Amino acid sequence: MIQFKWEAIVLDLDGTLADTLHDIAESTNAALIKNGYPPYDINRYRVMVGNGLQRLIERAANGADEATVGRIMADFVAIYDRDCLKSTKVYDGMPEVLAILRKAGVKLFVVTNKPDAQAQKIVTGLYGDGLFQGVYGNREGRATKPDPALTIQILSNAGVSPLASLFVGDSDVDIFTAANAGMKSAGVVWGFRTEQELISAGADYIFSKPQDILIV
Repeated sequence: MIQFKWEAIVLDLDGTLADTLHDIAESTNAALIKNGYPPYDINRYRVMVGNGLQRLIERAANGADEATVGRIMADFVAIYDRDCLKSTKVYDGMPEVLAILRKAGVKLFVVTNKPDAQAQKIVTGLYGDGLFQGVYGNREGRATKPDPALTIQILSNAGVSPLASLFVGDSDVDIFTAANAGMKSAGVVWGFRTEQELISAGADYIFSKPQDILIV
């Protein structure tokens, strides 16, 4: 059996495990239009996502009051829950890489700021059951990344030290989460953000393709 350096790997979802940008953009635009706000080009969403649903809607409906943000969020959730697997797809090579890691005994987890219900739906729809030891999205009472509390608790429950774990993600939020949790971090350049953002945030590794996870 292949032996890997990491006992556990925690992965982001959007822009890391799956290309979700189109469905996020389309669902947000639909919710904005329903509430009288203009839509955005899909590429604008590359820098709008990453900090959770509320921050996404606050950025998209710039200047909207709290009640309006709440209405747009509710509309988004209804639309996105229906359409979150419409165009979303895995990144080439990622399922095979994760299968190798899982077979070797590496514990795999997903930690995302995406709403938990949609996170569960997308991961199960794309990767099935049994690959990940846990999938954790945002829900009431759960702090969002870069707060490290959830990641630290997950590793503790699994009996794994942060020092023996790697956090993989596509944005500075993920790199900061790793640092806050006392973990090494890897920034992926196939996601939504730039390599420069990942380097500036202090990523320990830069991955250009999923197979790079197997060689660090």
